[in-house]
Amino acid sequence: MNSSKVNAAGVDERERFMCSNHRFMKGLQRVFTFLLSLVIVVAGFIPGKAVVQAEDTTGFKFNKVIVKDSSTGAQVADLLSGDIPELKTGVIYSLDVEYSVPSSLQFSNTYFHLNLGNGAYITTLPGSTFTEGPITATGFEKLVKTPTGTGTSPYGYPTAGSAQARNGELIYKTKTSLTNVASAGEISFSIDSAYLNQDPNQILANLIRVSLSTDDTPMVDARSFNAKSTDELRYNFWTDQSSETVNKGDTTTTLLASITGTKSLTDANSKTTIEIEYPSDIEFISLEETQLYHSNGTVVSTTESGGIKTTKLEWDEPGSYSGTPAFVPHVKVPANSTRASGSTFNIVLKNFKKTIWDDTPNADRTSSNVSTMTVKIIEGVDPEQVTSHGLTDTAVNWAYKKYDTYNVRLGSLLIKNELSTPTKPKTIEMTIDETNTAIIRGVTIPYHTDMVYGNIYWTSASGASGVADPSILQKSNVSALITNTALGLDINDSIKSIKVDIGQIPGQYDGIRPQRDLLDTWNPNNKFISDGEFYGWSYIPNGVYGSWKVGTNEDVKTTVKFYTTGTTPTVGDTYHLTGKPKVPEVKNGVGTINQSQILGGNSFTISGRIDDANWDWNPLQEPELYVIMPEGFTYSNLQVTEGTLSAPTYVGEFEKDGEKIKVWKYSIDIGQETRGQYQPNFTSKNMTVKFDVHADKTVKVATYHINDFLGITTKDFDAIGAVIKPEKWDRSNWNTDKYTTVFGTSVNSGKTMVSLSERTGVKVNQAAEVNAHSSLIDQDTGAEIVYDKTSATTKENTTVVLEKGDTTTMRIKLRNNSGQPINYANVFIPLLNKNLDFGPAFMPEGSNQLPLKLENIEATSNFEVKYIKLKPGKTYALNHAPQPADYDIVTDPADANMVMLVAKTTVSDGDGGRIEVTYKAENNLSMSYNDKVDVITPVLDYDINGNRATLTLEPAAMTYHTSSIKVTKEWKNYDGTVMAAPVNEVEVALYRDGTVFEKKNITAANNWEVSFENIDIVNPVTGANYQYTVKEVGVDSSNKIKIGNTWFTATVTGDADQGFTITNKKSLEATPLIPATTTKTFVKEWSNLTQSEIDTLSTTIALYKNGTKIREVTVDKNNQFTAIFSNLPVTDTITSAANVYTVKELDGNGNSLEEGDTITIDGRDFTVHYNGTKIINTYVPRPVVVDPPVKKIVEGNPTNASTFHFEMKAVNPTNPMPDGSVNGVKQSTVIGSGEVEFGTFEITQAGTYQYLICEINDGIENYTYDTTIYTITFDVRDVAGQLVADKRVEKEDGTVVDEAIFTNVYKAPLSTPRTSDQNNNLLLYAMMMIVSLLVVIFTKHKKQTYLN
Repeated sequence: MNSSKVNAAGVDERERFMCSNHRFMKGLQRVFTFLLSLVIVVAGFIPGKAVVQAEDTTGFKFNKVIVKDSSTGAQVADLLSGDIPELKTGVIYSLDVEYSVPSSLQFSNTYFHLNLGNGAYITTLPGSTFTEGPITATGFEKLVKTPTGTGTSPYGYPTAGSAQARNGELIYKTKTSLTNVASAGEISFSIDSAYLNQDPNQILANLIRVSLSTDDTPMVDARSFNAKSTDELRYNFWTDQSSETVNKGDTTTTLLASITGTKSLTDANSKTTIEIEYPSDIEFISLEETQLYHSNGTVVSTTESGGIKTTKLEWDEPGSYSGTPAFVPHVKVPANSTRASGSTFNIVLKNFKKTIWDDTPNADRTSSNVSTMTVKIIEGVDPEQVTSHGLTDTAVNWAYKKYDTYNVRLGSLLIKNELSTPTKPKTIEMTIDETNTAIIRGVTIPYHTDMVYGNIYWTSASGASGVADPSILQKSNVSALITNTALGLDINDSIKSIKVDIGQIPGQYDGIRPQRDLLDTWNPNNKFISDGEFYGWSYIPNGVYGSWKVGTNEDVKTTVKFYTTGTTPTVGDTYHLTGKPKVPEVKNGVGTINQSQILGGNSFTISGRIDDANWDWNPLQEPELYVIMPEGFTYSNLQVTEGTLSAPTYVGEFEKDGEKIKVWKYSIDIGQETRGQYQPNFTSKNMTVKFDVHADKTVKVATYHINDFLGITTKDFDAIGAVIKPEKWDRSNWNTDKYTTVFGTSVNSGKTMVSLSERTGVKVNQAAEVNAHSSLIDQDTGAEIVYDKTSATTKENTTVVLEKGDTTTMRIKLRNNSGQPINYANVFIPLLNKNLDFGPAFMPEGSNQLPLKLENIEATSNFEVKYIKLKPGKTYALNHAPQPADYDIVTDPADANMVMLVAKTTVSDGDGGRIEVTYKAENNLSMSYNDKVDVITPVLDYDINGNRATLTLEPAAMTYHTSSIKVTKEWKNYDGTVMAAPVNEVEVALYRDGTVFEKKNITAANNWEVSFENIDIVNPVTGANYQYTVKEVGVDSSNKIKIGNTWFTATVTGDADQGFTITNKKSLEATPLIPATTTKTFVKEWSNLTQSEIDTLSTTIALYKNGTKIREVTVDKNNQFTAIFSNLPVTDTITSAANVYTVKELDGNGNSLEEGDTITIDGRDFTVHYNGTKIINTYVPRPVVVDPPVKKIVEGNPTNASTFHFEMKAVNPTNPMPDGSVNGVKQSTVIGSGEVEFGTFEITQAGTYQYLICEINDGIENYTYDTTIYTITFDVRDVAGQLVADKRVEKEDGTVVDEAIFTNVYKAPLSTPRTSDQNNNLLLYAMMMIVSLLVVIFTKHKKQTYLN
């Protein structure tokens, strides 16, 4: 039933309402149309304004936005394809962009916009400048806006002007007329760690935003891209002070742990939290933060489980750009504690957390490890607790094969008073260098301002002794230094003993902590310092300092007695210190490059300290530098300090990745001194180096580091067994290993060198153009020479002078930096046949005068060599090149008069090529060509997108001059065989036009060769060439000369051009001769045996004449192992050739032994070496194969077996190790329980070999790791020629076991109730209630409408 109301006229009320509403809308439409018309009319009357059409930007768009790894060129992400770049800190990325400009905007102002958000910053830009204004770049002509920060980061970060502030908006103006704009490798950026959390999937929202614009349209094709940070930036605990000893009733005060990690931006009003674990019976007092908040933390909660309390604390974080805190835990041992005196307990700091500003996801940064500190309890009326480490120091021994002019540490004792109360008065007594192998120039004793010292009693190696006042002490940090010169001794008079009362050691004096981070382990039983890491003398309470004596290489042993004054020292008070030698080490320095980016054609400066003393001691003797110049680079102004630089020696040119690299060698004269830390007087003398590097316009666009340009080493690096090693902290780009294979043995005997460490490098960009450069290479110096015709002097200085047999190479380098591919490229180079003239394009000073042979052509793989013959009469103006109709291609180079190099493929932007043509002055060139000159220029012809260009390149000039006449002397027997000269010299005369012109002695010392120099070729009076001949002085008219009692016939061959040879041939005499006889003596020597062992041996030596065995002799101690063969005929007949006598050792079967063969004598194996009249047998025992016994046991019932990692480390890094070891360390894994296989290995020499075995804590959940460190010792003995190894396995406490067993305990996690299903049900019920409510409301509304 319809319930609508109907009026008296029968009209539906609803229809009336709808009609009324329709009329209202029609009226409103009319009002709007009127107002719009009025606006248009009024706008027409406003001065200077007109109605215009919108600018058409169709086709103005990005074609490419790509992120690449700048160092490798590898693509990281194609942003237009939707890739999300995964970025890391410490990597430089390039943003390559390409966009199209429609023809309608080709001549309008167009712009490229880049906005880098928080978390990234620009490192290099097009044009290699951050200064706004005109630039030279691929597709841009002006930097309109330079990046100065986003302005959105809090706390004033980043600092204005810093590298990290180079983000935000960047605007470039496009080069007018370009329709396609590309920038590749010019815009570089890095990630800023301040914004990063620990999530490897952190999103850096809108990190890269790009857009285009015109003067009228502000934003075209705007794009925004997220990036992902894959760094897992977390914090780590570093335990600065790991132990403390307290009385019952006392509170800890010296324990200290700090947090390591990069600085970060934190959320304002957030909380920094940490947890501390401690035994339940220990009272927690406070956790003090001393570095960031400088306050005690607020306790949030405390829980207890299994006798361990865990207290969570927090600090209010106001929001900051800050580093990391340091914590001092204060816990109290109750006075009535039942813990035993001498017992210990642990305090553990864990779960540190800071809140990172504006990170997505909100993962923040937490700690990845824990800090465990140990508290020891003592009690007693007069307690004393002193901890000490008697250490073995391993130091470089330069003196073994060089000089003793330096100091290193040769054993040390670390001392700590664990209590807050002073010790009893103490005495130190040292017996130093008991094996007399060193020069000890100083010792240290403990120092504290509260210590009171007695007199110093001393003796020296020279026999001197005395008593010194404590005022001679040099005091610093925890140590006081006593030097031999302070005792009145000579700098090389060794200190042999010291005794001094040092008084009480103040409470909590800590002489261990300054060195603790260098200990191999932090266990008090540890005896070793990490290899090569040496802090200064002020860090060592008791140390021995000096150098080995020249030629010695034995351990330096010192005994220290550290005891209570007035008592008799016990065994427990006695320490044995050792200084062990190792081979010389050359360590890297630290340097800087004064520019971060340059354009080709500009320069930068490299400088730095060669022997940086960043904690590592770094003595260096007889230093040498290698200057390395990649293709397109040159250097100048090389300077060093603290040494005299030699003249350079040009090593040569090498090829790497298609680029030529030149190398020069310099020595630095410092005499027999040492540079670095320490000098004999305990100072440091450090060298610095500085030089300028110029990059030409063909240099490859890339980032370069100092190790691309400089290598540092020592003289005879390989011969003295030296090695290289990085500094502990400064090790970025620290060596030249990128070149080692390329250089081979030509540089540093084939060994890698160190360099100056630096991280940033210099980015070399290039202007937008095709660059080509030609030059002649000086074969002696490596210099690249371009002919300069400015004056007669410049011409002479830039013309390469050749002599007979010399070569010179023309090098043409091409680099395409135009931003567009080169479709084709041809390079034309004239050959130097006589009297050729191809016009100014090729021969700017006319036809060539000097015929030079084409010796060789070498080109990069993208060029093909073709030989062409220009048709007669063809010449070319500047910047013109031959066309195909101008020449014929020939196959025989002898028929060609020009070389054409043709690019095989398109030369892409950034690519290039190199062509080298080598010319040779042949040996038959006569003096008539002296001073003739060839000046030539190559021509480059190329095409880019139909735009043809031809360039005449730089000229090169070559001349020839030979002004010497060479004379060679030969001596021959009557039968024509070569004979020994009967005298040491004879005199020869040079005749010019038949008259003696000059006389010279020709000598055996000069290999019977001599030259007459500065010879004039042309007679200035007649204009004719002089005629030259030679003659031996003393030759008669029949060309005979008597020397001694023998007559010789002198014959002259050759000419002035080729040189003369005077041959003296012995004349045959009629008197018959009897062949002479001779005696041959040979000695047998033995190596690697004692004399008593040698005396038991014998062997047989056989004599061979012309390869046939003629005699045998047994040699032993009775004939002093000497075989004498007498009455041996020199020749069999007077006319026959001389007999050749050789010897061979015979084995037990009578077989002759060759060089390097093995012979077994009395059960021992020897290798045989023939050295002239010596036969040397070197004893080589048979090796023994060992296998470290290591086993893994897992207790508990894990669901899945986990993988565990183990490490084996040689105590002496030079000890033999299994295959796969690196620097004396080998790692191995095992899944679950089982044998840990490091692998078997051979030991080839008798001795004692020790290895440390430990498990690496990977932090796998629910496992308790075994922290035992085992020492496996192999005592290797020689038993009748076979090495035998006795194995011993020890734990840290000295317990001897059969094998190293590591037991990990697995504890299953407690199950927790699942809440997800419950939550899902609640959500479902809520949704059903909402739907029901909406149904009720809708139904009620419909009903109401119906009723109305």
